[in-house]
Amino acid sequence: MRDEDFVPVEEYKIFFEEKIDNEVWFGREVGTDIEEGIPNPNGCQKISKVSTTLRNILDSIEWIEPSVISIGPYHYGRDNLQEGQKLKSLCAQMFIDESNQQMELLYDTVEKEIEELTNRYEHWVRSQYSTKSLTTMLLLDGCFLLYVIYCFCDSKEGGFNSWKFTNHQMACIKQDLFLLENQLPFRVLYLLYKNATFSGMSMEDMIEEFVITNIPMPRGISGILRTDTPCHLLHFLQGAFLGRLDLEATISQQQTQLRRERKSFRKGQERPNWSTYKNVQQLMAAGIRFKPSTSNYLTDISFTSYFGITGCLRLPPITINTSTLITFLNLIAFESSDTTNHLGVISYLCFLDSLIDHWDDVKELQSARVLHNFVGDQREVAQFFNHVCGKLVPNPVTYRDVQQQIEAHVERYYRSKTRIWLSQCRYTYFGSPWSIIALIGAVLGLFLTAVQAYTSFFSDSTN
Repeated sequence: MRDEDFVPVEEYKIFFEEKIDNEVWFGREVGTDIEEGIPNPNGCQKISKVSTTLRNILDSIEWIEPSVISIGPYHYGRDNLQEGQKLKSLCAQMFIDESNQQMELLYDTVEKEIEELTNRYEHWVRSQYSTKSLTTMLLLDGCFLLYVIYCFCDSKEGGFNSWKFTNHQMACIKQDLFLLENQLPFRVLYLLYKNATFSGMSMEDMIEEFVITNIPMPRGISGILRTDTPCHLLHFLQGAFLGRLDLEATISQQQTQLRRERKSFRKGQERPNWSTYKNVQQLMAAGIRFKPSTSNYLTDISFTSYFGITGCLRLPPITINTSTLITFLNLIAFESSDTTNHLGVISYLCFLDSLIDHWDDVKELQSARVLHNFVGDQREVAQFFNHVCGKLVPNPVTYRDVQQQIEAHVERYYRSKTRIWLSQCRYTYFGSPWSIIALIGAVLGLFLTAVQAYTSFFSDSTN
């Protein structure tokens, strides 16, 4: 293309303003703001609504919409949430009183940054609500959210009892706080707690502990390894799941590996083929067993091959229940809506989906203490991974080294009949304590029979 073919930016904008129907060009929901998709200066993406694609995949809104409490503008004013709205005002006032702050100063602090804060949401929010309404909404929801965290982490559960909510309703409130469409910019929380004075734990530690308690793991973790400021609580939860210490370095390493693979492919080397990748049953047939990882981070997946005869795939232990599924689905929606995201949770779920084809695969992972199923039917767990995760697109580099190691082990295993025989012997006679006892009993029986025959023969010869 020649230089004279380029259209200056200013002429391009004038052309759009005079000739183009923006509603037709950009769509009615997106509006006329050409800069709507540009990230915020601090690197945080907008708090988006769940995409139509994911809504069609799941065909359900139960995991999208809050059931007790609305946070932010997306579900504000719904009739079924009015009882929770009354609760928010009570908790907000309690937070302001117990943090020794003044409502007027907090309102002014939020109002000074209201334009930047509302830019974190979709464009229609600014046109639907006034500045006064948005400032009041963020102030109310932020104070409520911080007081809930304060009560959960500072031994103030008695306060929840005074609200006359059942344990089920309180669990639903906590679940509502981690829905994608129910998020509050983390900047709002910081503005509200930066001058707060509490006895005991700091507010930062309380928020971290509150997020950790929402991780569906059979064992706790020691802390959250993150160096960047999260955009909201769901983003914080993603970091707690993944435990990445330096996300930018990780993404840079993945991009370097992709470039290296493309370069090797151009030179004529064979590109990795994952069409032969196996499920749990097939991997076990190739001598691979499953064990829980030493940590609960979703990134802690490793594989070790022992001379091509047997192998061990270690996976982070995870609990599957209704709350877990809702949390994962909202993390999927969050990662899908963020173009700068490295798709850590989606890649993990897709890796599990590659292992789970049938309900008996779930059964084997349960036996290995990798998966703790509280949904009930193992078929429901398999259906979740096959129906939902099977339609997701993971990061192509994540877990690539583990997949390559597994492929190499499987190919090496089936090339040697000796390895197959040794592996079958190992798992036939040494696969469980009972088989070992049976083998020892059989060997001992043969030994005693041989001793008896020997003594009988020599006693007859002597006579």
